[in-house]
Amino acid sequence: MTAWTDGARPAVEVTVAVRIRVDPGRAADLTARLLESFEDTLGVRFGERPDAQVVDLATRRPAVRIEAGSRRVLVRGSALELTRLEFELLLFLGRHPDVVFDRRTLLTEVWGSVHCGVRTVDVHVRKLRGKFAPEPAPITTVRGVGYRFDSSAEVVVV
Repeated sequence: MTAWTDGARPAVEVTVAVRIRVDPGRAADLTARLLESFEDTLGVRFGERPDAQVVDLATRRPAVRIEAGSRRVLVRGSALELTRLEFELLLFLGRHPDVVFDRRTLLTEVWGSVHCGVRTVDVHVRKLRGKFAPEPAPITTVRGVGYRFDSSAEVVVV
């Protein structure tokens, strides 16, 4: 976002990436307040405001919706058929976005014990990913460590 220009190059350029979970109806208001706060702090006025883009993203239906209470997972509005453990694994990871969990921790937290082999987690993650196709699954493998749920505007956990 360019504050002002001096010739062909911007005199000040600010790039901010903020991930906030907020009620979609209030996303544009929150974005406007954040921009005003930056403007006040920096003592400048930004030339362009991405309000229209933010409102569009905020009112869009998320690609993946995980509903804990009803134990449903919707992908682009269509329900996925998950086993109990697949749902529990997805919900656990979804409630801890961007945190990497090793297989033993997942066995303890989701399965309730570590008596299963650690490859059990791998099998369940592979099956989960298959059920998300053709959409990309929100679970990422962290090589040599375990798995992480990638939070994004496209996934909502309620």
